[in-house]
Amino acid sequence: MKGRGIGLAVALAVLAGLLAWSGTASAETLRVLLPIGGGYTEEDQIAIAEAYMAAHPDVQVEMEFVGWDALWDRIITSIATGNAPDVIYIASRWIPALADMGAIIPLDPYIDEAKWALYYPAVWESVEYQGQHWGIVRAMSTKALLYNKTLLEAAGVELPMTSWEAILEAARRVHNPPEVYGFGLPANRFVSTVTEFQNWLYANGARITNEEGVATVDSPAAVEAMEFYFGALKAYAQPSPIEWRREDLIRLFKSGRLAMYTDHVFSVIEALEAGIDVGVQMVPAGPQGDRPFATVVVTDSIAIPAQARHKDLAVEFAMFMTNFENQATWDITLGFIPPMPAEAGLEAFNPWYWQVFIEGLEYGIPQAASIQDWEGVQEALLTATQKYFLGQADAETALKEAAQTINILQGVQ
Repeated sequence: MKGRGIGLAVALAVLAGLLAWSGTASAETLRVLLPIGGGYTEEDQIAIAEAYMAAHPDVQVEMEFVGWDALWDRIITSIATGNAPDVIYIASRWIPALADMGAIIPLDPYIDEAKWALYYPAVWESVEYQGQHWGIVRAMSTKALLYNKTLLEAAGVELPMTSWEAILEAARRVHNPPEVYGFGLPANRFVSTVTEFQNWLYANGARITNEEGVATVDSPAAVEAMEFYFGALKAYAQPSPIEWRREDLIRLFKSGRLAMYTDHVFSVIEALEAGIDVGVQMVPAGPQGDRPFATVVVTDSIAIPAQARHKDLAVEFAMFMTNFENQATWDITLGFIPPMPAEAGLEAFNPWYWQVFIEGLEYGIPQAASIQDWEGVQEALLTATQKYFLGQADAETALKEAAQTINILQGVQ
């Protein structure tokens, strides 16, 4: 009897251990793919996972990190091998391509009225494709014209500058190389070269495509925008613009050697900390502009792959990442434009320079509106830009070639 009692006790102990192990093993594991670099750190993102797991002890969040430059390839490779994560962080400009290949799911069925109401309309527009919404915005930027007030006022420039002619004249007045360059012009073969051009393209009433996806980037208004931005301003730019990305121009600006250029809000903060008397204004309408100001709206978003093994849980985690408290902390920490009006009222966004970028949303146009293959379209525009900039083609010819390529990519003839 004693021996049987010991055996039973051992058996029960083993059974309890198996049940405990089974419970741990059956805990849901959520794989989340996120970028690092460009201000994004593992620590900031792991903190979100830890907070979520603290409230959901039956869920294990496994975060996978990759550099921004490798993010697109990592996503496509994971999908091609049938091993996509449950949650992916994407540039919203990739949504049409991912949606067309059936790689991500529309999120409209999961978004309630309270979530819809949290955001500015332009924010939802940036993740819309074919009448559905494919992501929850996680990061957003608008652009504005940054200028050195000391340099421009010393040159007798009236501020703010209310027309393209006024900007060109201001650049001419202050240009005194190598001490001072009138306008910072990025012409490197890089994505931000296209986005900075889009500010001026939009300001002149032009678009890359129309709402049906047909290329319109060769319109007279677009040609005029290219001739002004990459042509007229080139005479007052820093040396060798083709070697410069927008991200590099802050070095010249905060050293006091650059009079103006277009950039993010966090570059305003960096220049102020360097002692520059910074002025900020929106890009004014061009000669054919259809609105008083313009800015490109660039967003990153959280998407759910069609291969996600735990779709409902993945959506719940995406909503947690982007709830008001977590979104506000993220935007304040990394210096992003708040996508929610309620955020804009927080004390952190009270400084005057934030307001210019936030108000820009009223005139903002999404980076990749009606564009199915952003990567291909971007390459076509960069080719056109460099051909024109290097004198290999006039603006009209370069943009007509780009439009032909874009129509092929868009599937229209």
